[in-house]
Amino acid sequence: MWKTIIASAIFLGVAILPLKAQVQVGPGCGRTDGYCRRGTGGENPYGRVCTNQRDGRLSMRSGPGQNYQKLTEIPNGRTIAIYEGQYGPDGIYWWQANYNGRGGWVRADYVCNDPQ
Repeated sequence: MWKTIIASAIFLGVAILPLKAQVQVGPGCGRTDGYCRRGTGGENPYGRVCTNQRDGRLSMRSGPGQNYQKLTEIPNGRTIAIYEGQYGPDGIYWWQANYNGRGGWVRADYVCNDPQ
């Protein structure tokens, strides 16, 4: 009987191990990783606005490009939630993001600690 219990415990431990290894959480998910995309049950990664000026601000726009309407400005150092990204018509990579409940697009090159 003990052999059966031990064999079962070893089998379950080996079977569960790969499941734990596949779990991903939060920041660090790449832009092509569907786990981090909105609506798939994954955690949204976060980034920090980092301009080259201490009092700088990052423009949040209505679409992925500088020609889209400016919705708001995000102060340097603030944290934003990042959803998806894409290249805009200007050739720059943009993140779809949320800041203080407002959604829009921000230039990826002004976001530090992002998943890209």
